[in-house]
Amino acid sequence: MADGFIPEVVISSQLDRSKAEIFSFIESNAEAIDENFPVFFGKIVAILDRAGVPIPDVVHDEFIDAIVYRVFTVSKRADDLKFVNRVCDIACGMKRKKERKAGVYLAAAVKLLKIGMPLAAAAYLQPYRKHDAAVGCWHAYCFYTLYKEGSTESGYSAAERWNYLKTARQHMEELGQLKPGLQRLVRGELEQDPWLAEPFWVMLFLATEWLPENRWFLEIGLARAKQENNDVALVKMLQIGLVRFPGDIFFYRETYHRKFEQGDLNDAMGLIRDMLQRFPDDPEPVYYGLRTALYLPREGEFNEFRRLAESMKMPGHVLCLIDYAYAFFRGKRGQASLCLDEFHRKYPSLNYYADLLQFISTDDAPTRPAGLNRAVFISIDHFCKRMLKIGDM
Repeated sequence: MADGFIPEVVISSQLDRSKAEIFSFIESNAEAIDENFPVFFGKIVAILDRAGVPIPDVVHDEFIDAIVYRVFTVSKRADDLKFVNRVCDIACGMKRKKERKAGVYLAAAVKLLKIGMPLAAAAYLQPYRKHDAAVGCWHAYCFYTLYKEGSTESGYSAAERWNYLKTARQHMEELGQLKPGLQRLVRGELEQDPWLAEPFWVMLFLATEWLPENRWFLEIGLARAKQENNDVALVKMLQIGLVRFPGDIFFYRETYHRKFEQGDLNDAMGLIRDMLQRFPDDPEPVYYGLRTALYLPREGEFNEFRRLAESMKMPGHVLCLIDYAYAFFRGKRGQASLCLDEFHRKYPSLNYYADLLQFISTDDAPTRPAGLNRAVFISIDHFCKRMLKIGDM
């Protein structure tokens, strides 16, 4: 390839193949690796060095993290903390960035938590609990587990049971003040492990009870629920948010979009009318009424919200696009073209966008591919939301 350039997809593909082969080897040779893991990790580094492609430092070190995670997954010696510490030390020493230890330590912590050693797991999680919302929840979960189930670990005291609960709550309170994001440290194999969903959700729901005034727990829960397509958690988070923060449009916005995407347009319209009562001076509910009415068979709803939009002095270029979408989706291509002509004439600085829509709506345009209406809707919706600053917080 020119100048020796190798696309990232080629590197990724080769590493994925190597990872699959190594994972298979680990599954079949767990005992042997436990007994001679320094040699095993040395071979992993040799494989990476002989890969024949330039591997970026971050990719190299995350590959090591993935291998460590799988080794701990099948290991029979993880209850031996000297063994765990030694594995972590060797794996971190083989990284290009020696200080990038989080992936290795988190892998160790997860294994320890799974085998009922929450005190040891908490020690590995401690340095990272403030930097990733999930890790913070796992760390607090260690102490909650000590409160709920106890432990046979050295250092555990049944007399401290209620203090463990107090500690779990304190850590969640601190997490709610720091407000770290998701997936800052939890990536790769950790991100894909379904077992780790329970510690996260247990602590998050407890936090919504312990600290009802902190909306961040609901926000991070909504973000995680949408990533996982976890509809049960999503609904629960929204229900709590609507009841607890009735003056916060964020939770109405999220609820509306869920109803709309599920096709519950009548329910969505009912929510919009509630929003109009609660946020009478905000154009956001009116815009939602317009975008929902695009998909309703009756013209009455669209005309109603179109009048409301004019009375609120919604920007003209937004209304032009809404009118275009209304005509376009109803197959009125001539009317759609007239809307774009007006858009061209009144807002010449936006012609770059109007030209694309014009091509789609002209009579001599190519046959419409499947999904075109959806693509047009998404494009116009994003454009209008940006113009109206909807969702900017």
